[in-house]
Amino acid sequence: MRFILATCLLFAVAQATDWADVRPARQPHPPMLRKPNFSKHRIIGGENAVEGQFKYQVAVLIEGAGFCGGSLIADDIVLTAGHCINNFAFWEVHAGALNFDNLEEPGRVVVSTNISTLHENYNGIIINNDIGILKLSEPVSGPNIAPIRLPSWSQANTTFDYQTARVSGWGKSSDNSTSINVDLKFVDLKVISQDDCLAIYGPLVINENKLCCDADGGASSTCNGDSGGPLVITEEDGEPTEIGIVSFGVSLGCESGWPAAFTRITYYLDWLAQNAGVTIRP
Repeated sequence: MRFILATCLLFAVAQATDWADVRPARQPHPPMLRKPNFSKHRIIGGENAVEGQFKYQVAVLIEGAGFCGGSLIADDIVLTAGHCINNFAFWEVHAGALNFDNLEEPGRVVVSTNISTLHENYNGIIINNDIGILKLSEPVSGPNIAPIRLPSWSQANTTFDYQTARVSGWGKSSDNSTSINVDLKFVDLKVISQDDCLAIYGPLVINENKLCCDADGGASSTCNGDSGGPLVITEEDGEPTEIGIVSFGVSLGCESGWPAAFTRITYYLDWLAQNAGVTIRP
């Protein structure tokens, strides 16, 4: 899909407890994106996950009130969005969860932490370097809990353009929803090229450390509460690899048809190796 250049001034606003958004000064429909189809079920457009499907997915409760997603990249390290960490001091991580409200869920492990690392160049105004990690007070394990692998060094320059990727989370299922979903959901999205995303959001917001996914005219996307959650591809060996972190969307709404934006993990392999202590595959 080729997009026509959209020249609109963008103002970025990070919503630290859920889904960061970007506010365009003008509000046109994004060029050449299909009109939203509001007849489809709405993550946005997602299906309910089943037990053990997303062993790496965690829910992050922020200071008892805010909510984000995240992923286990080690048994004691959670990868999430920087705006889920910035200016906060305490997090409660739920691993092995499906129905967030069911605290008696078999296999769920809840661990609290006050240890975080925010990217040193995080910028909440233009939502740049939107990445951070939480160090858990103890390792988590269980039949429905396992870390996800990160991209390899050999994939450092891979764009993943036009690949299908899967995103999961408890985020709102429509713009009209008043709260996050109780049940963990997932949806498959198509990665679009950097040029296509740049043409829509502009150079103030889009750079080489971000990637975007087509929202299928508003029928499939991320939404408030999905922030920090994992965008994952399945590689040829059948194993999942996390390539993105849910970061932001346009202030027009989750169903507006504008692309969903993610932190591009391949850009941060050095940072993750140094700060998370994880070993990156060759």
